[in-house]
Amino acid sequence: MAKKKSKQVLLEATVSLMGEKGYFGTGLSEVLSLSQAPKGSLYYYFPQGKNQLIIEAIQLAGAQVNDVLQQMLVPQNDLKVALQQIFGFFAQQLLASDFKKSCPVATVASESASLAEEVRLACEQVYASWHTSIQQFLEQKGLSGTLAEKYARFSLNLIEGNLLMSRVFKDTKHLEQGLEVLLEVISSEE
Repeated sequence: MAKKKSKQVLLEATVSLMGEKGYFGTGLSEVLSLSQAPKGSLYYYFPQGKNQLIIEAIQLAGAQVNDVLQQMLVPQNDLKVALQQIFGFFAQQLLASDFKKSCPVATVASESASLAEEVRLACEQVYASWHTSIQQFLEQKGLSGTLAEKYARFSLNLIEGNLLMSRVFKDTKHLEQGLEVLLEVISSEE
């Protein structure tokens, strides 16, 4: 296994496990088992241990979702279409895992009060980047900076909260209803 590939598979395995089990449920032995990477590579790439691995996995997951957002939040997309695609993406992720996995950042963030500050900050930075992507799109769609900022935050909170509720109830109706409310609120301002 190439060096870069070893690190990447370790991170991808960690992202997958975090989406299902959060920080505390993601064990290093599980990461090694799922990734099939040599044990030595874990300590080679992440000499600071689990926190370093989790932080880099949060950053990877954040970048992956931000890439998806960038694909959907293109100027050609109608606001409604873009938001439907985003909510649909998250619903599909839940359905594909039979509601076992959710946003890996959210599962760790929900435990962040009990974690090292650098883990919480990694979650915060990811959420800030997603917020910025959504806000920029809303501004391109004609919302003022203040409204775009407010609705970007509301959108992100709604998505993450609805992901949690959809996972708990094993039903994507929470995401669907959240999308309806978001569209109603935003359209009332246009």
